[in-house]
Amino acid sequence: MKVKMILPALTEALSPFWRPIKYSLFPPLGLATLAAYLDDGDEIEIQDEHVERLNLDDTPDLVVIQVYITSAYRAYELADHYRQQGRTWLWVGCT
Repeated sequence: MKVKMILPALTEALSPFWRPIKYSLFPPLGLATLAAYLDDGDEIEIQDEHVERLNLDDTPDLVVIQVYITSAYRAYELADHYRQQGRTWLWVGCT
């Protein structure tokens, strides 16, 4: 199974004064932990929008989106994108 895990950017990441180095030091460990529970044969990709542009031209079987309250609107956009493609997606909620 092809699984894509996404940490959407926080709202302040859209600012021209954004410094991604701070966030690159703290990878999305929640997603990495979930990925460890998947089968060895699964193809897993974790993308952190704080440090890289998301590739939305893909065709994963499952999309996992980690959501913080400050990134909720961006997470909704991503969920809508994959929903329109008919992809299965899952929220991983945080506060």
